[in-house]
Amino acid sequence: MNLSTNNISIYRFFTNLFFVLIIGFSNLFFSQNFSQVQVKTPPVKSTLLPEIANLSEDIVYKTNRKGDAVKLDVFTPKNVAADQLLPVLIYVHGGGWIEGDKIIHSDNYVETTIAKLMAKQYAVISINYTLLNDSTHFPLPLEDTKDAVRWVRKNAGQYHFDTNNIGLFGASAGAHLSLMAAYTPDNTYLGNPELSSYSAKVNYVIDHYGPTDLNKLFHTKLGTIPVALIGLMSKKIVGLQENLVKGISGYDIRKDQDSAIDYLKTMSPVYFVSGGVPTLIVQGNNDKIVPLNQSKKLHRKLNRAKVQNSLIIVDGGVHGFGTTDKAYLDQLTDQMVEFILSLKK
Repeated sequence: MNLSTNNISIYRFFTNLFFVLIIGFSNLFFSQNFSQVQVKTPPVKSTLLPEIANLSEDIVYKTNRKGDAVKLDVFTPKNVAADQLLPVLIYVHGGGWIEGDKIIHSDNYVETTIAKLMAKQYAVISINYTLLNDSTHFPLPLEDTKDAVRWVRKNAGQYHFDTNNIGLFGASAGAHLSLMAAYTPDNTYLGNPELSSYSAKVNYVIDHYGPTDLNKLFHTKLGTIPVALIGLMSKKIVGLQENLVKGISGYDIRKDQDSAIDYLKTMSPVYFVSGGVPTLIVQGNNDKIVPLNQSKKLHRKLNRAKVQNSLIIVDGGVHGFGTTDKAYLDQLTDQMVEFILSLKK
């Protein structure tokens, strides 16, 4: 096939786009067999954590602007002294902003991280947030993430939370939300009025393979390119790009390309590093869902802004670290816990 330079770029764009978007809309068009985060058996809810921690489930921490209750789970260590304050880590799940939930699964490195933090006398909170659909867009999930931090401060007395030590940890879409919540000004993205008087500031954020520049991720500046130019690719892939851009921004990239680009910029952490907090970035170099360049760009931007940060590149790691051996993952979780402990005030 004889392709011009522009058409080769377009072909590469769609090849990358296929892998980037398949996680979010594979259930609409494709078998999940294409996803890097596929599992052979359905995940099972953690049985370890209820044994080693006190667990309070399905706490309604807010009602969102659509009138829906949004819930979280609280894990606290057992045998805590009556006057002891517990530093808090808030976990934000992934799922392409359209799926996933707060359930912590067995034999997962997130479960391991929480178990290690229980031993260090930390509280861990796993949150749900408003998922996107045809009529639900940003900033609702971001409001929820910041409101979870506000809820911690509002309820600190009841749960013995240490409000001077709060951090965010997110995976994939949850990492994007965590970064945005950590970097944006405290008085922005106010959600539930009952929480708005409380601060959403955090001491640090942990980003696992999260999108950091949404326009780069979705190649929005190319617009929606006629599929005829690259006849090998399906029209459905163009639809995937359109759907995710519209799901996040509310804009149709065919009709409002400039507005979509402008809005996605306001939802991209790389543009908010001036308000950054200490950041640990972890991503695999074989991630086909979110390109490693997303993490590298954030790392560079934070360095230029002189914000404390580290980038850990997981050799051979895919999105979700599903192929990484347990010994390597154990080292990674140790590094995460060390990072968290190092920032305790």
